[in-house]
Parts: sequence; structure tokens; C-alpha cells
Amino acid sequence: MTLSEDLKLDKESTRKVYPDQQEELKDEGSEKIRSPRALGRRRNFRPIILCIGLFLFSLGYAYAQIEAEIQLAVEYTDNVFQLSDYDNARWKNDDPKLDFVNTTDDLQLATRIDLNYPIHYRWWTFTPSVTAKIKQNLSNSEKERHDALFRMRIDRHYWSLTTLYGYYPHIYYRHFTDSDGTSENEKYSYQRNLYRAELVVRPMKKLTTFGNIRYEDLYYNKYFVEADGNRLTTELGVRYSFPSFSLQGSYSYREFDNTGYKDLAADDGSYESNVYRGVLRLKSMPLSGESTKHQSWQPYLKLSKEDRYYQGNSDWYGGRTYHIYNTNAGLNLKLHPKWNLSLDYLHIFRNVESPNASVLRLKEFSENRLSAAVSYKF
Repeated sequence: MTLSEDLKLDKESTRKVYPDQQEELKDEGSEKIRSPRALGRRRNFRPIILCIGLFLFSLGYAYAQIEAEIQLAVEYTDNVFQLSDYDNARWKNDDPKLDFVNTTDDLQLATRIDLNYPIHYRWWTFTPSVTAKIKQNLSNSEKERHDALFRMRIDRHYWSLTTLYGYYPHIYYRHFTDSDGTSENEKYSYQRNLYRAELVVRPMKKLTTFGNIRYEDLYYNKYFVEADGNRLTTELGVRYSFPSFSLQGSYSYREFDNTGYKDLAADDGSYESNVYRGVLRLKSMPLSGESTKHQSWQPYLKLSKEDRYYQGNSDWYGGRTYHIYNTNAGLNLKLHPKWNLSLDYLHIFRNVESPNASVLRLKEFSENRLSAAVSYKF
């Protein structure tokens, strides 16, 4: 299972009415903008997270109907800071601007807990749920994260509706030079709030259609508040199940409105994106004949492309375009009704177009990730 940010916590249920989980393209927010700045803002939702978690636990204890899953995962990446070839060469030559990099590759450990409480009423099923995730890098400890997601899902016959809120209190990308006059190397990090609603309809036995809309608020730390903004994404997709495999395709339109630059006379980092995704997933197959029908394996292949067009007119953003390609292949192994093992490989490549030679030199990168995750259902 890929442990990228946007895999992250907005994982849907595995009920058949749902399409395959949508993997998010790697996106660390808007690009660095350089100018004087004021103090940033932070919001603390942890008391709310703890209260909701305790409430769900108490319900499960009282009625013994709670469903839980715990997952342990490890991921290796060969470019943890998504450095360009130029930055990699600078790091090898001990450039002080890259002294925040302990290693360019890294190993990440993650623990994820899912709690669901399905409530059945006649033909309806209401499922509140909460997910918590902790991630820690071995070499670059600044990459540590603690994220949470809260959902409410409604199921009825051949359709379902899910609303969710995700809270990501600290996402650290890398260090950049803070150009407010000090020229110091500062952490480039932000907080993200995610709101999402998704409708899934299965008009035919083998055909599933889905659409979702998601809104995100991004609040950067006090050194880069000019990068603040909000992101709106709409997606439409369809999946069709053939006898031995299923095919899924979707299109998303994404718009990032960079609001923080306006009061600071900074560069406008707004952009618009077209995102295309495709998924080929084989049917689950027994490991070895009928005697292992409760033990199966299922390979998949996912491809995605994002064409991102920046809207600013400055030398830094003017004419900039990203083409981001994700190639994702993996295997899900069901070892037992309660145990599952997933193996995953992800390759990310960002191609850059810009009239600015510095942008071309600094922003193009590639990354490879290998991950394995084991999960247990209670």
C-alpha cells in the first residue's frame, strides 16, 4: 500500500458498491513564494478528534458492534524530499542550503487504525467512522505526521453517499530560503483541512459510476504564509467489471486559489489542473485451488497524469506547466479472513515547462517508492 500523503487518509470502504480507492497525485501544496510575511495561523482540532474517538469506542463497548482494523506498514523511498538532479548534486557537494537533508532516501514506518460503527435501519445503513494514522521516517525525523479522518457513510441498495473531514495538522515538505530579509533556511510546512462528499451509484450489476467534490484549506507556517490558499477538486468516474478483471477511469478538474500572496505583494501561485486516472484490477484468485478459497491474491495497475497550469504572470510562475505522471503497481494478498498483506510500487515523475531556467533546474524530479503493509480486522 502506498503511503503517500494523498493515500493517505481518504480511503473508502471496501464494500462492492464503491469504486476502487482513488490514489491522490503527490502534491505538497503550492510552490514557494518569496516576500516579506506576517505570522501564520494554526488550528488545534485534537480535542475534537479525541472526543469523537472516545465516543466511538464507548459505542463499541456498549453494543459490541464496532468494526476495527489496524495496519502496520513500511515504505522505502529513494527521493524523500523530491530533489531535482541539480539539488542532488548540490547536496553531495555539501551545499549549506541543503543541510536539512540527512539522507536523500529514507524508510518510513506507519501505523493506521480504522474504527467503524455500522447502524442498520430497515433498508438503510449508517456508518460513522474514524481513522487515525501515525507516520515516522527513520533518517529524516521532521517528516513525522499525525493525521485523522472522520466519515459518515449512508448505504441504500445500489447507491451510497459519504461525507468526510480530514485533519492534517503538520505536513513538512523541505526547507527553503526565507526571503523576508534574513535569508535563513526555514521549514516549509503547512496544515491542511479536507472536506469531501462522494456519491456512488451502481445502475447495473457490473457498472459503477461515481462523482465527488473536495475542498481543502492550506495554512502554511509563519515563514511562508503567502503560500496559503484553498483547493477545489471535482471528479467523475466509472468502473466496469468484466469476468476476469475490472477497468476504472476518471477525470478530475482541480483549481488552487493562492489567497495568501495578495496582502504581501508576493507572486501569485494559483494553478488549474486536469487529472486523468485509470485502474486495471484483476479479480481475486485463490492461491492454490478450491482448498485455499479463503486465501487469495489480486494484482492491480494504476496510471495517472496531472497537467498543471500556473496562472501567475511573474518570472517565477509565468508560463510554468507541470506534467506529473504516477505509475502504480501492486498486489493484495488475503492470507486469512482477518489478515491481509499488500505490496506496492509507485514511480512519480514531474516534467516541467517554463521560460525560467531556474524553474527547470529546480523543480523537475523523479521518485520511486516500495511499500508493504499488513492489516488485521477485529
